[in-house]
Amino acid sequence: MNKNVITIFEHDTLTINQQGLSQHHFNALVKFNDLHNGKYFTVGHNKIKFKSYVGVLQVGNKVIEILPKADNNPSTNIQTISKWQAALLSMLQQAGYIKLNETEKASQNTGNRNLLDIYLHTFLKEVEFLAHVGLVKKYRYQSANKKVLKGRLLIHRHIQQNAVNKEKFYTEHQVYDSNNRFNGILKKALQIVCQSTANTSLKQTSSQLLLHFESIDMWSGTLTELENLIFDRKSASYQYAIALAKLIIQNFCPDFSSGIHNIIAIMFDMNKLFESYIYKCFKKRENDPSLPKFKVSRQNSKVFWGDKTISPDIIVSYQTADEKHLSFIVDTKWKIVDEDQPSDNDLKQMYVYNFQFNVLKSILFYPKVNQHNMGVKNYELSDLAQTAQHGCELYFADLFDENNKLSDRFAIEFLAKNVS
Repeated sequence: MNKNVITIFEHDTLTINQQGLSQHHFNALVKFNDLHNGKYFTVGHNKIKFKSYVGVLQVGNKVIEILPKADNNPSTNIQTISKWQAALLSMLQQAGYIKLNETEKASQNTGNRNLLDIYLHTFLKEVEFLAHVGLVKKYRYQSANKKVLKGRLLIHRHIQQNAVNKEKFYTEHQVYDSNNRFNGILKKALQIVCQSTANTSLKQTSSQLLLHFESIDMWSGTLTELENLIFDRKSASYQYAIALAKLIIQNFCPDFSSGIHNIIAIMFDMNKLFESYIYKCFKKRENDPSLPKFKVSRQNSKVFWGDKTISPDIIVSYQTADEKHLSFIVDTKWKIVDEDQPSDNDLKQMYVYNFQFNVLKSILFYPKVNQHNMGVKNYELSDLAQTAQHGCELYFADLFDENNKLSDRFAIEFLAKNVS
């Protein structure tokens, strides 16, 4: 086992001196967590307790791998770690967060790479492709003091610059080149990779790719600007690379004092990842000939009070044999609950969904840990709302096959049961 890699599970606690975590590493992690408003873990006395984010943190040359875990098995042996490493990678791939070819999958299965290296490699491959086909060009305005009058003369600057030198003109004119925000963002992420990765191959590749960006200004905008970036027809091919770059930029925490404890992190909200994974598993079954016709959509919003909206995770719509158009709601929950003990808040949330989206059934969708599916239980009707009977079901999906590999066969079983 690599002594520079710490492996831990979500919601677990890591203390100083555990698996080689030093005081310097701890201090850098606290700074990183503060930078992100305590989003990733809770800091205690010489310890950190991880929340529901999974992924990889690299602190200097120390890699901390945070894995998902939805079972009651207290063991953290190599088999358990391998199971959840593979599951996380597969979820990320199937949810569309990363792309892997067969060689890269084999590399991960043999333990040759951690998730951070895989993510950074995916980003570099995407940038390599864009550089090969040609970096996108945009029109922009450029100011310059030249001997040729080109564009709009900037009178004030012209007088300042050329009171003595009468041969030049200070002008503003349009240029069409690759020096734009999209390429600037990629350059910023490449610089972070080159500066932070401990992987020699990735460092070399990022350094070589930076040569394509020598004439491009480094992006220095705000994270809000990064979130609100708008793509057009010409920049559409950049969407995946920018999405990868965004996570790299957002989760970089430089060590300005010495530079030896820079932090680069690739972290994912496990609740959102689980939702995306389940949605993609359902979505790809839409044209399955063994199932009735149905459509899957997500994040449909409705106003319910003032300007407040509600958005269930997934809506499945279908037509019955007698041509009735029906829908049901699926709300994914990455947590372990008893088969008949959902939280009150979750039940109330489903109750509201049923009313607002005019459905007769909502389903709380959990990973299975020895629970049994008990079917729908109806809500009690109130005197004020004497409508059709509607209910909520707790559904527990077995995410793994008999070989402990992540499997999406639960999607067929679930849809066959509910779309009819």
